[in-house]
Order: sequence, then structure tokens, then C-alpha cells
Amino acid sequence: MRSLYIRPLSIIFICCLGIVVYSNTFLSSFHLDDQSSIIDNFAIRSVSDLSNIWNFLPRRFILYFSIALNYHFNRLDVFGYHLVNLTVHLLTAVLVWRLVLLTLATPAMKEEEITGHANVISLLAGLVFVAHPVQTESVTYIVQRASSMATLFYVASLCSYIKWREIQEEGSAAGSGRSYFIGSLIMAMAAMFTKEIAITLPLMILFYEFSFFKTKKGVNWKRLVPFLLTIFIIPLTMLLTETGAERAHELQSAPGISLIHYFLTQFRVISTYIRLVFLPVNQNLDYDYSISRSAFEVSTAFGFLFLTAILFFAQRLFFRYRLVSFFIFWFFLTLLPESSFLPIQDVIFEHRLYLPLVGYSIFLVSGIYYLFGKNTIKMTVVALMMIVACNAVLTYRRNMVWKDELTLWEDTLQKSPHKARPYAQRGLFYDKEGDLNRAMADYNKAIGLSPDYYDAYNNRGIIYAKQGAFIQAMADFNKAIEIKPGSSIAYNNRGSAYDKQGNLAQAMSDYNKAIEINPDYAEAYNRRGSLYDEEGDLIHAISDYNKAIGLIPDHYDAYNNRGISYAKQDDFTQAVSDFSKAIEISPENAEAYNNRAFAYYYFKEYDKSWIDVQKAELLGGRIDAAFLEGLKQASGR
Repeated sequence: MRSLYIRPLSIIFICCLGIVVYSNTFLSSFHLDDQSSIIDNFAIRSVSDLSNIWNFLPRRFILYFSIALNYHFNRLDVFGYHLVNLTVHLLTAVLVWRLVLLTLATPAMKEEEITGHANVISLLAGLVFVAHPVQTESVTYIVQRASSMATLFYVASLCSYIKWREIQEEGSAAGSGRSYFIGSLIMAMAAMFTKEIAITLPLMILFYEFSFFKTKKGVNWKRLVPFLLTIFIIPLTMLLTETGAERAHELQSAPGISLIHYFLTQFRVISTYIRLVFLPVNQNLDYDYSISRSAFEVSTAFGFLFLTAILFFAQRLFFRYRLVSFFIFWFFLTLLPESSFLPIQDVIFEHRLYLPLVGYSIFLVSGIYYLFGKNTIKMTVVALMMIVACNAVLTYRRNMVWKDELTLWEDTLQKSPHKARPYAQRGLFYDKEGDLNRAMADYNKAIGLSPDYYDAYNNRGIIYAKQGAFIQAMADFNKAIEIKPGSSIAYNNRGSAYDKQGNLAQAMSDYNKAIEINPDYAEAYNRRGSLYDEEGDLIHAISDYNKAIGLIPDHYDAYNNRGISYAKQDDFTQAVSDFSKAIEISPENAEAYNNRAFAYYYFKEYDKSWIDVQKAELLGGRIDAAFLEGLKQASGR
């Protein structure tokens, strides 16, 4: 009876602590990959267009479907995205609590002394997990819900599997555990389509079966076959979907890092991860991590010996301290997809620790229990609550760093002052804020540190173009294209620079090239449409605007520009319709109000025209003096 009260209170306690330590994140801005995955990702603009979401990145369909749902309800208001991220984190922490309870009830553990303290041990594991500072990158960095959501499904699948096996062990009526079996498979598939780290789940289930359910009769392999088959979901998805295969190559390829060098580097990286989970200080979004070139480098050799010793220690503990041993192996097994032979562009990221932290949390709690528990459970509780309290403070403080792009990248630069990306990202922040001088200085610094940094050249070229320094802009766009010949964005930007200089032929050539590289590049169609309009070819202009709108249904510029082209054809009905749609998309943009005022004027709807003029003036728009005078006379004002 006592557990009927303790267990709900445990869930409440875990959730309350999580809410407190992440209470300062709800207004934190978008960061880094949030730009391409959310802000500029038009695949998630319609939650009902499942094919578009699927085609963007098939093997992470569930992740991007969740983002599409967020966009549907919140647009670009960060609050809703953070609310979902925190909810996922809290649910995962509760599942960690549930995983401990289930594990302590398995045949291999139910006679152990620790099982008598199952409620306390499970609560402490959930608290350690929910409050750990390393989790901030997966929770506060919006798009990294990929890690937290995949972990949620991963642990849910394992918990359902354990419950199903428990029912099987108890010899309940046939079919009584079917819902758990089916639920486990569904959660496994959901994890596979959220992030690739889930590929270890079938192996984890197999390892769990051997560790906690194996009897003298051995293992019933028939039970395991459906789960083991799920290991093929991710590789088959990547092979059978062209977009998936292309993006897999793009995301996983790491220029200049061979398989063996990446593998050797991971001995040091995993050692750093272990330091971070035990001593979570000096966290960094973008570590400046050198590549190991030889197994005989001192730090690499030390890392290998250190990790080997831990695994040997875990193996020796298995039969006496099975819970401790299993979750040490959990930590290492769940790191394998991103910390083995497969080179990834960045050798280290803290969000890769989210799933391994499940293992660490349970290992830490059970390990401290075995150190103190036989004497008094109070010592275990006191020691772990002190750790949880310290981590909670560190988590809250770390979340303050994630407040906006400036605080994040300045913190990163303090810790990685010789790395180019933090300068480029801070430069992008200054650029958006209109501080072009500081942005230029940061792009220069990034290029000085990394002479082949595509993004820095492209973004610096945009600033030069804004300043009218077209010679420098063209040089930067040329360099960006040289570094990345398949960049439709660089061609589009260079085309715009040519356009502003009046070199329409070269501009048209670059827009055509951008569209050839990426036939779904809406902005290139929009700009080429403007060029056609400028040349008087209104038919082709409208055709390109139609393509841009077809690709991005809420493309403000394409609607506004198409309205201008319709007005030039004296089709003011269509012009008003397009200007109205542009205003609906961006109600604070003066230009569309100004343009619609002209269209209403030609309809002799002077009152409507006057209202739009006033709105445009209120928003800081410039009104043609001759038009304004004519409108005043026509309307009798």
C-alpha cells in the first residue's frame, strides 16, 4: 500500500525538479542548426504534408514531424518548442525511474538486498538524470530534441519489453502481455525514425535478456527475433531513400578525418565524456578538439588504457554487482553509433551523452548504494541528494548561457578561442542585429583561423554586397563557390550581386545555375522572377513566382513581387489578392501595404487606398509624393 503513495510522489518530485532547473529556458533563442532545421526549413511548414516532411530526412521523420507540429501551433515562437523539449526530458526521466523499478523486479535482481530500497533507488536515479548539466544541450538546444526524443522511445521500448517478459515469467494467461510486446516494437520503430543512435536498441534488449532473464534453460531466441530485426530499419531507410542516402553522406562525412583517426580520437573523447558526467564543469558547445593521428600518442594511449580498465572492471563486477556492471556497459554501448569508426564532422558534442546518461544515472545510484547501503540507506540518500543539488545549480547556470546567440557564442569563444565556427556564428548574430562592422570582424577572424571556411566567405560576401562593395563581395562569393562548387546558395547570392551591379546576363546565369543545382530552391526562382520582371518578361516572371510559392506557400517576397507583375499587366484584381496575401504573411512589412494602396487607387477605391497609405507610413514605409498628392486630390482630402 505504501508504494501507492510513494511512486506518484516520486514522479511529481522528478518533474518538479526538472521544471525548476529548466525554468529559465522558455525564451531562449534558436541556435546553430535550428536555423536550417526550423527557421529556414520549409519542409515543416505544413504538418499535413507528410510526404514533404518524409522527403526532407526520412530516417528522422518523427523528429521533423514533431517540429512541424510545433510550427503549426507556435510558428517561430520559441516558447512552444522549449515546452515540448522539456516535456520530453521529464517523460524520459520518469522512464528512467520506471526502468530501475522494473529491473529490480527481474529474476536476477528480485532477491538482492537493494530491491528492498527500490522506491528510493529509482527516485534517486530519476533525479540524477533530470538535473544533470550535460543534458542541457539536448533539452535547451531545440533541434537536439532528436537525442532526447530518441532516448524517450528507446527507454519506453525497453520498459515495455521488460514488462512483457515479466508477464511471460509469471506464466500469465496467453496473450496477456501482448500489448506490451506490441508497444515495445512500436516504440523501437519510433526511436529508429527519430535519430540513428537507436540502432543499438536491439543489442541492448539482447544484452538485457542475457543479464536479467537468462535461466539454465538458456534464452528463447524466438522472443528476440522481432526486436533484433529492427536493427535493419535505419540502414535500409538510408539505402532505399535517395534523399536519406544523400543526407547521410552529407552529415556523416568528415573531410580530413579517416576511419582510424576518428576511432583513435574517440578514446580521448570518451574519456572527456566520463569526466563531464562526473565533473560537469567547463561545458562547451563547440570543443576545439585535435585529431589523434597515432595510437602511440600519450593522450590517446592513456585514453585506451583508461577505457579498457573500466570495461575490465565492469566485466569483473557482473556476477556480484550486476546492476552496476550492466549500466556501465550501457554507457559504452549507447556511445558506439557516434564514438566508434564512423567519422562525423564534429568529433565531440555533449548532446551525444543524453542516452548514455541513462546508464550513468543508474550506475551512480546503485554504485553509491553498494558503497554505503549495507550500513545505512541514509548515507546513500544524503550523498546523492548533495550531487543532485550541485548539478541542479550547475544546470540552471548553464541554461543562462543558452539565453541567446551572443551569450552562447561568447561563452564558447572563451573556451575555444582558436576555433573558427564560434566567430562565424557570433558574426551571424551581429549581422542579424545590423552591427555589420562587428560581424565583418568576426568573419575575418573565422577566415583567418580557417581559410577554407565556406560559410564565413558567403556571409562576408553578403555584408560587402549590403555595403555596395561589390568587388569584395564577388571575390568572397567566388571563393565560396570554389570551396563548395555545389552550393546553390552561393550562386544565388552572387547572382544577386551581379543584379545589383546591373550585370543582368551574369545574374541570370547564376540564378539558372542555382536552380540547376537545387530545383527546389524557392528564393532562386523568386530572384530570377524579379530579373525577368526587370527585363519586361512578365510571363516568365509570374511563372517563377508561381514556382517559388508552390515550394514555399508563405513566401512573402514572391507574393509581393507577383502582385507587382500582375499590376504591370493591369490585372489589379490579382495584384490586390497577392498584396493582401503578402500582408497576411508579414503584417508588419510596409512595402505590401504601399503596393496595395497603388492597386486600390487604380480601382478608384480611394478610402481603402488611403488606409493602406497610413498603415505603410506607420510602419516606416516611403510613399511616393506624387502618388500621395494624387490620392489626396482624388479622395478629396
